[in-house]
Amino acid sequence: MNMPKIKYYLNFIILRRNFWLLAIISFLSYRWYTEFSSLAGDSAKIQIVLSGVTIFFCAAVFLFSLCTSLPPYLSLWFKKRVLETEDAEKHDVIKVRFKESNPTPGLVDADIRIYGVSKPLLGFAKTKIVFDDYLQTDEVLLDKVIRRQGKKVGIMARKGLLLPNVKDYRILSSIVQFEDFFHLFSWPYREHEDNGVFTEPPQRDGEEIPIHTSKSEDPVMKVIQHKVAKGELLDYKKYAPGDDIRRIIWKNYARNRELTVRTFDRTFPYVSHINVLVSFYDGSPGKQPIALKDHLLDIYKEKIRQVMDSIMDQGFSVRLILDQDITHHYDLDEYEMMLYQVSASGWQTEQPPEAFMRENAHRMRNGSNLLVFSSLCPMTDLEVLQNGRAADLNMCCYNVRDTFDNSQPPSVLKRLFFVDAYDPLEAARREQNARSTVKFIHSNGDEIQTAFNSKFNETVIQI
Repeated sequence: MNMPKIKYYLNFIILRRNFWLLAIISFLSYRWYTEFSSLAGDSAKIQIVLSGVTIFFCAAVFLFSLCTSLPPYLSLWFKKRVLETEDAEKHDVIKVRFKESNPTPGLVDADIRIYGVSKPLLGFAKTKIVFDDYLQTDEVLLDKVIRRQGKKVGIMARKGLLLPNVKDYRILSSIVQFEDFFHLFSWPYREHEDNGVFTEPPQRDGEEIPIHTSKSEDPVMKVIQHKVAKGELLDYKKYAPGDDIRRIIWKNYARNRELTVRTFDRTFPYVSHINVLVSFYDGSPGKQPIALKDHLLDIYKEKIRQVMDSIMDQGFSVRLILDQDITHHYDLDEYEMMLYQVSASGWQTEQPPEAFMRENAHRMRNGSNLLVFSSLCPMTDLEVLQNGRAADLNMCCYNVRDTFDNSQPPSVLKRLFFVDAYDPLEAARREQNARSTVKFIHSNGDEIQTAFNSKFNETVIQI
């Protein structure tokens, strides 16, 4: 059993730490009382009185905690299990609403409401939201009262929940806990939920990604007004003597040390859609989940959004094709749906890019096709893809090695004097179970870079 599951089941322990402390004090006081009561004479009266007072005090605290925390829990349980007749009413205990339906990763503002519930007298009502991978939020204190027409109808809280990754967070269950003033008891009430929120890849304002494609999607879809493909975005070539030096793309030279020039703007009478095929294939060693791959997945999704935005900024439509099936849970427009599909995707180990392309060959005929993949795909699989590569297929690669090269480790002084000197990516990179993956990323990234400079032609773009 993994650690998230253990933390999840710990929520159902009713007796808290203070209960055991009170029980130990009560036991010692009772032993003290019986021991001194057996002595002859009046020499132990003070000890007997003190132990008796302690026992009385512990019993009073115990009864007060039990009588104040148990009734709100029983009232909720009785109402939902007995009085409610419809299944929807029985299960709709906690209502979670997010300020935005598709926020960026980080602290996401949430509005949490529970109707028909009151918190214990002088006590606390708390809730935790558990997602489908057993990731759970911190305790949220329900400290506000919901009123309707001057009457108390429930309790609520507004708080920022930490959703750090780019993914679809589906809620597995909500756990409401009723806790007394002395923190002796915590009565849990759990209900399964059918709700969630997805965090979309951040939108970065940076240099444009040069996407090279000039094929049409379908000659039947000819547009009346020819769409213009600007040279900087959609077409460029290697520098040759006689080319206008004013058209040199210096950004590409700074990145690849290779002179390329913009071609003259061209019009494509048939271009309407561009197929963007995204591969999430992970062929690196070590199939167990590690934090490093979660960080790299978020960066990769951000790159994918950059690619889509760069294409759409030029007036082209994107037809997104993924190597995995995504279940839709939200009512979104076309662009938001593509962002959701990217956010909900994860690394997969079953379908290499070559098999992915072969499976979707019928969707790529006579079209503008762009394959996006990462350097977690082994070079051997890419060579198979390159050997049978169609003439109208363009390739776009996220080389993870570049992310490592651009990530500057902290100085020795920071490592010595600051506990949190590492950023999350560096910390995940240095974990013991990530060593084989890091080694693979460096070696495979070097092989891919060499192939880009020799075997592959200029239509392979690095992002």
